[in-house]
Amino acid sequence: MVLPARAVHPHGTAGPARKDMNQEKYLLLRVAGWLDPIAIWSGRIAAWLIVPMVLGLTYEVVARYVFNAPTLWAYDMTFMLYGSFFMLGAAYTLQRKGHIRTDSLYANWTPRQQGWVDVGCYLVMFLPLVLVFLWTGWGYFYKSFSTGERFVSSPWMPLAWPFKAVMPLTGLLLAIQGISEMCKSLHAALTGEWADTSVPLQEDKVMT
Repeated sequence: MVLPARAVHPHGTAGPARKDMNQEKYLLLRVAGWLDPIAIWSGRIAAWLIVPMVLGLTYEVVARYVFNAPTLWAYDMTFMLYGSFFMLGAAYTLQRKGHIRTDSLYANWTPRQQGWVDVGCYLVMFLPLVLVFLWTGWGYFYKSFSTGERFVSSPWMPLAWPFKAVMPLTGLLLAIQGISEMCKSLHAALTGEWADTSVPLQEDKVMT
């Protein structure tokens, strides 16, 4: 009995089988590609908070030292905007690998070793702490919202809950991006190559 010949890929691997292998190989990167834009766009939006902060500070300086008429709202607005700018940009900074890290040993390891160490760190340290931050921040926000809490640091006395809402939102964004980074690390651990050496980075696609 003669079996029909199989269509073989030019490199020696069956075409459909090779395609399935590539799809499985890059599945983790595909998940990361779905999650990365959340951090990218949240960072872009948070970056605009610097504009009203600078304008408010400029107005306060001119009003105080030129016209001797300081404002009631500048101090509160400044620390709320700067705190929001700092926290909401954390997930974007993580996605762009902008956080400080010590690479004295890490830099000499293979991509597989780096990947497994990163996966362990995300599972054991990063994600649990971020989830605690998310849960705790939600508690602060909910209490502030339900009681109508106000800041008493100035006569303006603004509502506190819009600023405190930034804490659980930051925790959520960091958790999402942490999962994305863990997928990239697991890909490196399993394949021996980092995402930026195997396929174009999702953030570069979005930025263009």
